[in-house]
Amino acid sequence: MDDQAPVFLGNPALETERLLLRRLSLEDAEAVYAYASDPEVTRFLLWPTHGSLDDSRAFLQATLDRYARDECGEWGIALKETGRLIGTIGIVQAHPARGWCEIGYVVGRPHWRLGYAPEAVRRVIRFAFEDMHLNRVEACHNVENGASGRVMEKAGMACEGLQRQKLFCKGAFWDIRLYAILREDFEGTL
Repeated sequence: MDDQAPVFLGNPALETERLLLRRLSLEDAEAVYAYASDPEVTRFLLWPTHGSLDDSRAFLQATLDRYARDECGEWGIALKETGRLIGTIGIVQAHPARGWCEIGYVVGRPHWRLGYAPEAVRRVIRFAFEDMHLNRVEACHNVENGASGRVMEKAGMACEGLQRQKLFCKGAFWDIRLYAILREDFEGTL
């Protein structure tokens, strides 16, 4: 499979014990805006805080356009019990010919520290290994965002090191911690 081939398999709905990971729609604009407009939530994300509902709509339209080309591994994180969208998780880079991908996620502040993020990350890792047939899944975080590192660890990922001044974002160079899980690590947990 080359890196240009459709790899996200149409973004099928994925389930966990408490979550439904589903395709996003334009109807999700208010729910996206609820977390994406919170500067504390977006502080360590590469994209800017949404200043208006139009920013959230633009994100959703771009996502729908990418779905149409099977170029987007982006799921809404919804609570099974209520259907409420609380965040998103996505495969931000996919290199199937090289056997790896990178994931990223965001969850609204009212849903922090409840175990939703690691639960969603574990499910996307499973999708990457079982459905995309990859060998490695990576994620990274700004070193000041230790909570994200704990999410990665709870999802079975191991810290592989510090990348000093890896990214220039929001007016500063960020030091980044890189985490990963290999297929053999994942299979050892089954």
